[in-house]
Amino acid sequence: MNPTLNIDVAIIGGGIAGLWLLARLRERGYGALLIESDRLGAGQTLCAQGIIHGGAKYGLRGYAGPTAEAVAGMPALWRCCLNGEDEINLHGAALLAEHQYLWATHAPTSRLVAFFASKLMRGHVEKVADGGMDASDYPPVLRHPDFHGAVYRLDEPIIEVASVLTVLAERYQDAMVRNRGPAILKADGNLTLHHPERPQWVIRPAVTVFTAGAGNAGLPWATLQLRPLHMVMARGVNLPGPLYAHCLGASEVPRLTVTSHYDATGRLIWYLGGGLAEEGIRRDRREQIRAARRELQALLPWVDWNPVEFATFTIQRAEAHQHGGGRPATASVFRDGRVIAAWPTKLALAPLLAEQVEGLLQTLKVPRRPVDLSPLANWPRPEIGVYPWDQEEMEWS
Repeated sequence: MNPTLNIDVAIIGGGIAGLWLLARLRERGYGALLIESDRLGAGQTLCAQGIIHGGAKYGLRGYAGPTAEAVAGMPALWRCCLNGEDEINLHGAALLAEHQYLWATHAPTSRLVAFFASKLMRGHVEKVADGGMDASDYPPVLRHPDFHGAVYRLDEPIIEVASVLTVLAERYQDAMVRNRGPAILKADGNLTLHHPERPQWVIRPAVTVFTAGAGNAGLPWATLQLRPLHMVMARGVNLPGPLYAHCLGASEVPRLTVTSHYDATGRLIWYLGGGLAEEGIRRDRREQIRAARRELQALLPWVDWNPVEFATFTIQRAEAHQHGGGRPATASVFRDGRVIAAWPTKLALAPLLAEQVEGLLQTLKVPRRPVDLSPLANWPRPEIGVYPWDQEEMEWS
């Protein structure tokens, strides 16, 4: 008969949502265990651009919608965690940039959208000096004399995602295990851990929380939707320094969102999302690269883009199902008995999701009991996943 371990909460899925939830529950005294079948962050998390949104991107229609309201406090909360000033202590994780920028071209429609965003997000958006004046605060690539647009500084930091995962994984290593195969929740509420070199363990949780993104698809009462993106990466010595910015057009979706990262060999990567990635789902790899080159040439014509290499990949954003397929306004949490399914919607909203899940645990009167996890001390732990730009199979051209 397989040994059994009784715990308060089993968390299925080791992306940012699962890791943050594990941290919160452990800090609050719950006996929680995270179960991951792959690498930590290997799904959507390490494909995120690392932006801790404060709402400006979601207020580009000129009014404060529910998403803007949900994320408004996230930058301050994340900064407290990164400074070690919150119970979720992320001290040691890296901040890539203190601020994101809104970058509006000279087109009147683009300027108008940026104006609405600045009025909407008072205290979160700061107008930087107009081009032609003192533009020393501009991102380096926009300091060129041929740039005549407008720049707004956003209170939105950009994190180095893998470093956040690493800090959380090291702090709560004893409370996470690698399961070879999917975590199947049986009718009796139990889970079985499998590994070819270990005896099976039966995990008996009071509550099970699924934070596995697309892996939550097996729960028919919590239907999800998949919204695809065709992301683009650029690398080369000719890249004009780091850039963290939304380039605005006439749409409520940024024309282009750029974040900057460094690969395992120290090369600078521009990671391109926004409208380019959303519209690019209708294009194949070659067409998407051509579209990215055209967009960058049109927006930053003073840069020589010819030597720059490009690669693309598609990612499916897993979210709670919305009528008409629209974007969820905030984190989504559903419950069926003592099983919970949760999607953060955005990386920045992982703290809000954890708060909502804990609220459900209190509703269910789940006790906070210390759990001896030493019987699993020799069980394999999941490793940190790999960024898309460091994946060996990625094709660059």
